[in-house]
Amino acid sequence: MKKTMLTFRIALLGAVLALTLMQASAWAQMSKLSPGDQKVARALFEGQSKSTSGSQPLTLEQITAMKSHEGWGEIFKKMKSQGLLTQKNLGQVVSDFEKRHPETAKADKKPVKTDKLDKADKPDKPEKPAKPEKPGR
Repeated sequence: MKKTMLTFRIALLGAVLALTLMQASAWAQMSKLSPGDQKVARALFEGQSKSTSGSQPLTLEQITAMKSHEGWGEIFKKMKSQGLLTQKNLGQVVSDFEKRHPETAKADKKPVKTDKLDKADKPDKPEKPAKPEKPGR
């Protein structure tokens, strides 16, 4: 009985440790991406639907791992071909994500400059003095 309980505790500890490391790994991979890339990765992750072909939805970690050797357009095409996405294009995926999370749409945009300083006017150049006439001409 004690041996079974000890084995169970070790297995449970191993499972908890494995889950913690997986989450840390996903976080580390996401932190390597720019804020815009993080938004696209989350949009693709949340935009997945139940596949009619039986494919399992990708994890956020799998999507970010694909980014290390492919562009977002290629990742979108693969996911769409697997039946994981129903949107027409990647722009729709991101747009849908921004509608569900409006704070991400604002955070990604550059702030608009409201007041532009006018350039100082250059002072007028003084007129050149007339050339003196040379004698004997």
